[in-house]
Amino acid sequence: MLPDFNVKPTPNLCFGPGKLSRLAMLLKHFGSRLLIVIGGHSFISGSHWPGLRCDLLDHGFTFDLVHITGEPSPRDIDTICEKFSPGTIDAVIAIGGGSVLDAGKAVSAMLVENRPVAYFLEGIGIATPTGRKVPFVAVPTTSGTGSEATNNAVISSIGEIGFKKSLRHDNYIPDIALIDPTLTASCPRALTVACGMDTFTQLVEAYLSTSSSPFTDTLSLAGIQCVLRSLETTCNDGRDLAARTDMAYASYLSGIVLANAGLGTIHGFASAIGGFFTIPHGVVCGTLMAESNRAALMRLRHTGENPAALGKYANLGRMVGSEPIPDEQAQDLFITYLDALTEKLGVARLGTYGIGEDDLDKIVAHSANKDNPARFNESELHEILQARLAF
Repeated sequence: MLPDFNVKPTPNLCFGPGKLSRLAMLLKHFGSRLLIVIGGHSFISGSHWPGLRCDLLDHGFTFDLVHITGEPSPRDIDTICEKFSPGTIDAVIAIGGGSVLDAGKAVSAMLVENRPVAYFLEGIGIATPTGRKVPFVAVPTTSGTGSEATNNAVISSIGEIGFKKSLRHDNYIPDIALIDPTLTASCPRALTVACGMDTFTQLVEAYLSTSSSPFTDTLSLAGIQCVLRSLETTCNDGRDLAARTDMAYASYLSGIVLANAGLGTIHGFASAIGGFFTIPHGVVCGTLMAESNRAALMRLRHTGENPAALGKYANLGRMVGSEPIPDEQAQDLFITYLDALTEKLGVARLGTYGIGEDDLDKIVAHSANKDNPARFNESELHEILQARLAF
């Protein structure tokens, strides 16, 4: 008998190469006044913006452009919202990577809440958001965070007392996710690696999560299959559209499963590290992927605390192998694959970004272990980090 489970809403999805041409038509029922959130200047200086701009103008839209460079801070969100009076924006469109999508998601909510975003952030805020928002459309240009399908926006303040916290409500799931894999083709290799490893981590962590369900397991495995088939190809040949399409789909699925099953220790580390250090989120995930899963597998074997997770590790190993093999051999094969992938893709170690031995206590103290298949103690968390500090 299947267990009980719940599923959060998903966006109205428009997926496939060339779908950017449908954006103006999809926006018509929201109204004519748009706020478009983008990253730096790569999109508007690229080949896709002139056609989109003309299409929007031809359909009678007016729009303002705002830029987000780097991970959005509370000040970034508040500054954007202060520029627009309540009721003057009919829809917010975010076109960019995960940080841009998170910023757009937060802006769409705070334009209605009319309060500083920090007021509502998990862990530091003093109120729960109402869930009201201006309609929001997510157009990812990377395949990484899955923000195009999630109910949260990650807001960061980086420094000695920094944080990465979520603005979260089920109503914040985008109204529309328009995913055009051709928009990711110009991503440089380093960004493709980081984003791809973020997607891979999210899919694996959700699959192994103690809050997973048959629904999330099915989507996680479908996404993992796309990653196994196409991650290395996109990193080696970014113009391979079939591989880019695979990774765009995997990213979207990773957003759905993380919203419904939660994540594990790797993302717990990433939240803490990203608050204290300027380091790409996907690099943290990628560099800790093999070590965290190795430690989890060893602990599960030793304690026997989660037999279902051991079975899932065996399933993952059989996905990367080509022959039927016993469970323990398959589990080891998955870890071996992660080790090799980390090296092939050249994922940087934590020390590259200035993280040292003296920082580990602080990172561990602020790292969550929620939904992880193995319950690590502080010493084990230290060991995982230490293994990826330096060469």
